[in-house]
Amino acid sequence: MEKIYHSKEEVHNRAREIVGIPFSKIDGYDKVSGNKNMIGDLFEIWFGKEKDSASKPDLGVAELKATPYKKLKNGKYSSKERLVFNIINYMDIVNEDFENSHFLYKNKVIELGFYEYLKDKPKDDWTFTDVAMYEMSKNPIDYAIIKNDWNKIKEYVVDGKAEYLSESLTNYLSACTKGANSKSERNQPYSDNKAKQRAFSLKNGYMTQILRKYILGDEKNDSIIKNHVELNNKSLREIIEDRFKQYVGKTESELRSMFSIDSKSKSVNNLLARGMLGLNNSKSNTKALLNIDEFNKASYKVKTIQFDPEGRNKESMSFPIFKFKDLVNEVWVDDYGTPSADLNVMFSESTFIFVVFQENTFGDNVFKGVKFFNVPQKDIDGDIKNAWQATIDTINRGVELTFKNGEVSNNFIKKDDNKIMHVRPHAAKASYENNSCANELPTPARWTNKPKNYSNNYMTNQCFFLNNDYVKDVVKGLLD
Repeated sequence: MEKIYHSKEEVHNRAREIVGIPFSKIDGYDKVSGNKNMIGDLFEIWFGKEKDSASKPDLGVAELKATPYKKLKNGKYSSKERLVFNIINYMDIVNEDFENSHFLYKNKVIELGFYEYLKDKPKDDWTFTDVAMYEMSKNPIDYAIIKNDWNKIKEYVVDGKAEYLSESLTNYLSACTKGANSKSERNQPYSDNKAKQRAFSLKNGYMTQILRKYILGDEKNDSIIKNHVELNNKSLREIIEDRFKQYVGKTESELRSMFSIDSKSKSVNNLLARGMLGLNNSKSNTKALLNIDEFNKASYKVKTIQFDPEGRNKESMSFPIFKFKDLVNEVWVDDYGTPSADLNVMFSESTFIFVVFQENTFGDNVFKGVKFFNVPQKDIDGDIKNAWQATIDTINRGVELTFKNGEVSNNFIKKDDNKIMHVRPHAAKASYENNSCANELPTPARWTNKPKNYSNNYMTNQCFFLNNDYVKDVVKGLLD
């Protein structure tokens, strides 16, 4: 017989008792070990919850969710994946409003069990490291953005366009693929076209912010929206666009004067963008476009782009360093058609905000505007996937390295080989030994003219770059 919980406080008190117990020591572990959803099932067993597919919250007063996190190379912690909720019923959602929706009824109060993903440690020894009770309505700003996201998803279904839903369409709450396999589809009410089966989910970026703020207590970010009332008539995107719009055509010197920014700053465009968003500036936050609450939760990737008078942007856009051994073990999508590879997850979930500056013929740097951009699915599953696969194939075969005239070249995919992406070094200095500027190869490199002190097993850190001409094509409407 299932245990009955009479309050959310009772649920949370029970959850706290699981912290620190190795999974293998939890009663019922042997029954779920090896299941795909083993850890989520184990969390439910702890509460005496029997497996079912009921539409009500797991414990009546609260839903239960287990969620993993991982340690990054820089020592910070990040959520490992999105938090997935119930399947979106296209036939029903068109007759609901958010406040009375099945989604909110089931997920209004969630007991979260956090556990660290430790790939080199047996799951038997993993533990729930912390628990938290998450209530959407406790943060009025987040609640308003989630509500707008839910309405956006409903709007696509009402318009007969459920097949065009994607995770990058919305801010915090997204529609991720979920099904028995990658071909799982459902009927929709206002179109004869089948649509991929999808579930509501909170984005990976949103879950990372919950982890860092409420569990680790180590994340203090600026916030653009100070009052949830701002979201009554405008979306998050519209608010951001309005902040920037009033400054289009202003020169760098005019903006620096407005925001009291030192002209000698190397990251002046970043500081100007912060100023236009209404955020304070200081010498310590030249890269603080990365530390804005709404941007992190919505998986917004904000990039300032500088053009010369002829409309040339010299720099391609870099992404985080990848580890060779991790990359070759990735799969592009899992068995259910859900993005799995880091690159696929990032492009599928993220919206880019390109903040564009261009120098004019008089030598003044002028703010030209912003462009919101979601990478089209055909590009993600086309050239981007091809670049990812080509990189894996090169690593597995053994990277070809050639030493000539004091420099090392390699055979990773080059800018001229692909319309969208290429791979090149991302390190303080070139290195072919075991140190912070290199990482280990799973297959020894194949050298030509290898210097005596260089290793076959280590190579300079690399990352994927978005080609500068691809970015230019996206924002060309803003240029002179």
